[in-house]
Amino acid sequence: MSTDALFPPLTDENAAELERFGKLLTKVRPLKGKFREHLKYDIRDMSRGLTSERSKRRKEYMTDDKFLSPYLHYFLPWNLYRMSRLFTGLELDIPEGGHVADLGSGPLTAILALWMARPHLRERELSFTCLDLAPKAMQIGLDLFRAMAGEDSPWRIKTVKAGFMDRLHDRADLLIAANAFNELDWSGRTARPQAEKIAGHLAASASDTGRVLIIETGVRLTGRIIAELRAKLMETGFKPIAPCPHDGECPMPALSQASPWCHFNFSTKSVPAWLEKLSGEARLTKDNATMNFLYLSRAGSTGWGAVRAVSEPFKLHGNKGQYACSDRGLTLIEYGPGTRPLAPGASFAPVWPAKPKTDLKSKALILPFRQRDEK
Repeated sequence: MSTDALFPPLTDENAAELERFGKLLTKVRPLKGKFREHLKYDIRDMSRGLTSERSKRRKEYMTDDKFLSPYLHYFLPWNLYRMSRLFTGLELDIPEGGHVADLGSGPLTAILALWMARPHLRERELSFTCLDLAPKAMQIGLDLFRAMAGEDSPWRIKTVKAGFMDRLHDRADLLIAANAFNELDWSGRTARPQAEKIAGHLAASASDTGRVLIIETGVRLTGRIIAELRAKLMETGFKPIAPCPHDGECPMPALSQASPWCHFNFSTKSVPAWLEKLSGEARLTKDNATMNFLYLSRAGSTGWGAVRAVSEPFKLHGNKGQYACSDRGLTLIEYGPGTRPLAPGASFAPVWPAKPKTDLKSKALILPFRQRDEK
């Protein structure tokens, strides 16, 4: 049975660029003496601010100098790793002369990851518009890009102090919003009107053949955000390219703490040694990285009945099971003895039983995993 994966291993070149990035960071944004010694504590404090103490954090935290060092030395490279894995698996073929808009750009994370992960784009003349309310963070990102790509890069990057809902002068061939929308308040009745407003803005900002890529942090809240944006963007005429293998209703909308939500975990074995060391110092070592995302265009992708594995495998009736997404709704892949489960993000052509059973706990349709040539 043929499968394809959304998060393939990093290429050797991409891994080398991530390793080199540590040296570039030290050159562009050096830390000396007590500031380097205190970095692990600053990282830990900021991690709490981004998670357990989230409600106490100012929305424009990237404009605050005290957050820049831990963000640049820890959170930025981890995001580069996540996006590199994603960009390696996505079809990202921006045409010569194309325009990329990066909303809520921060230190140009998505642009840096795009350069690292897609070497075939490096010689193309592309223009980038980066919007953020923190000009200093964008300038540091621009300095890092120039140190990485060289002053002669044909990529032309314009930074603009603006919010991600501000109007673009030119519609984009690729519109990226990475780790941006989780900054908003999605509580109560605000979620759907807010999703409708954002979806309308994204649709109006993309060219007729343009694509929209939304990347988030892989927590339940962002699963809900992406499900809401997916529904509203589809009302504007956009259709999913990935990860959804269909353009029907989302079966993993994170409606409650007990309901499933779409996110992907993948290994961190290829993370740079310098980042692994720093993570250990901050006592924030990661065995896996998590992400959720949505990639759409007006054309969408060809619907051929694929099933996409989403969750990590788990014990099921003495064997293994795995939640997945399909055009039939929430799906539970059932693996037989000795069968190796798929990596989260992998898709395959299913062989459905004539009358699939339904899992009593999740209400998912049960799909026994077998090769097409099995009877």
